[in-house]
Amino acid sequence: MLDNLQGTEDPSSKKEPPNLIVGRDGQNHWVVVETHGRCGGLFADEAAALRYAREETRGHPGAVRIAPYVLVLKVNMDAPMRLPARR
Repeated sequence: MLDNLQGTEDPSSKKEPPNLIVGRDGQNHWVVVETHGRCGGLFADEAAALRYAREETRGHPGAVRIAPYVLVLKVNMDAPMRLPARR
């Protein structure tokens, strides 16, 4: 699971839940992508992908869609990733 793919905090993400698309990539992996590239990830199975999507959208109706097409998860490796401090 990857959060905040650009490495910056988007203040609007606190107000409105993200719009997520759940589906499979070209290699048949389960993928979740946010429509603006702010979060997403690869998942072991459909249940895990849907669980992540529901949690990220806080159960907001209509915020999770199932893709009828192949999805591509793009990761920007140039942007610094900000990880939480380990405890």
